Amino acid sequence: MKIAVRSLAFLLLLAFSVPAVSEALPPAAAGLTEGVPVIVMTHPTLSQVKNIVEMYEKDVLPLKSFVLLGIYHEDELANKEQAQAYLDAFTYVEKNGLSWVRFRKITGRVGIDGLFRENLWTAQFREIFAAASGFIFTGGEDIPPAVYGRETSLLSEPWTPARSLYEVSLLFHLLGSGRNPSFAPLLGNRKDFPVLAICLGLQSLNVAAGGDLIQDIPSEVYGLKTVEAVLASAHDQIHSGVYLEKLFPNDEDLLYPFHRVRLGGNSVFVGRMGISARATPYVATSHHQAIGKLGNGLRVTATSMDGKIIEAVEHERFANVLGIQFHPERYTLYRKGLWQHSQTGAPLDFNPLAFLKANPPTYQFHLAIWKWFAEAVSSRK
Repeated sequence: MKIAVRSLAFLLLLAFSVPAVSEALPPAAAGLTEGVPVIVMTHPTLSQVKNIVEMYEKDVLPLKSFVLLGIYHEDELANKEQAQAYLDAFTYVEKNGLSWVRFRKITGRVGIDGLFRENLWTAQFREIFAAASGFIFTGGEDIPPAVYGRETSLLSEPWTPARSLYEVSLLFHLLGSGRNPSFAPLLGNRKDFPVLAICLGLQSLNVAAGGDLIQDIPSEVYGLKTVEAVLASAHDQIHSGVYLEKLFPNDEDLLYPFHRVRLGGNSVFVGRMGISARATPYVATSHHQAIGKLGNGLRVTATSMDGKIIEAVEHERFANVLGIQFHPERYTLYRKGLWQHSQTGAPLDFNPLAFLKANPPTYQFHLAIWKWFAEAVSSRK
């Protein structure tokens, strides 16, 4: 597959992108060709890179070719688990000869009080944005509540603060914020630039725009205090598989939960992806936090079935900015041979792909999201 460098600036960007922990990766500029879009993805661990690679191979992400540039902050490597996840990704890319997958390290430290203005990261953000055709902000751990001006709940799990700080600041640089209305966002001159923010990405998007978060859905929204009470709830009110995992921590074949969502008639899902406003597609879900106060410039375009949880937002000014609370990027959703079970000890008789296809327009909904993103990215190459 031939990959492009869009500018000399991007050549220089990639030349310094190979992480020190993976010196064996091919030279940054090797095998690159002009004219192919560049997708920038945060948190490029093994699982996240495999999501993109496998969706591309299965044509779920319908692009002829592209560069995937994974970005991360240097301080993330201080966490042994995160460092290993990145090392696994670097090794996977090298062993499989994925010359179109690259990595870029963000350097320097910025405190919470410096996130919503020009800072030590600004030049790096501008350099990456100048080369990019689109961004994907991926899922992960909770944002430190101090970032959005709240004390930390006993149920919050902000285990990756370095990641949260730079990603929130990056989203602020891209979109601007009610936290600093005078700041000129990078998208101001590229209003159709695509940004897809998934799960934690949606939450980071909302915080960057000036909003805040519900720190624990079961206790704060539904008044539930135990795992058993959550699992006894209606399926459309269960938003994470962690509750079943807490009861059966050694069972790796438990399915992750799906629930339905309601789509707004003024949403990109209906207006541009062609999904009926009456449809209630199922989505894979894995979060215990959610949007609380809505950030500046955002509007709600999908909710949970009971209307209590925001499932998608779009930007009022930037037409290709979409934040979703669910997970259409998991490559395990698109595997014919993957089998799971709903209860420990039950037969392995649940295939996610078969489930998506058996509940229309769920499968079409997932494909439509990636078709929309691919088309938006291709228009920016």
